[in-house]
Amino acid sequence: MVMRQFSFVTPHQPGSIQAIAMTIEDAAVLAKLFSHLRTEEQISSFLWAFQDLRQPRCNSVMQKEVGMMWYLTMPEGEQQRMRDETMRAKHDAGLGVLQASDESEESPEWVEVKEVFAYDAEDEADNWWVEWGMLRERSRGVDVSLGIPIQVEQTVSD
Repeated sequence: MVMRQFSFVTPHQPGSIQAIAMTIEDAAVLAKLFSHLRTEEQISSFLWAFQDLRQPRCNSVMQKEVGMMWYLTMPEGEQQRMRDETMRAKHDAGLGVLQASDESEESPEWVEVKEVFAYDAEDEADNWWVEWGMLRERSRGVDVSLGIPIQVEQTVSD
């Protein structure tokens, strides 16, 4: 019954190479969020968190994927010639396609690749829990700990 309130479906382009990865990330986020489940009242909060975390990520990846498909398959024309000339110039300069050709450390293409592949879905869910989930639970009077006991020993020497 709760699921009717939320829209988890993220449409992917036909032939999408990231659709399976997005599904695995979805599962990782849900698992991480629901690992903190203690009461039924938390379910709707976790589902909203899931939507807030995943929707921007899925939209961003889908947009980058469509852009990359367009870039690689663009029709003949001025943009296609510019793309090819840029790639040839990088090759002639001994640079990889994703290397920056100027003084900057990273090319925009490399930044996009990192944004897609260096994302950690579980870290995002953990960040949400620490920033918002624990706060919400504490506001309800629930004792929430990180589950990491810390012992401090102090010795005094002369």
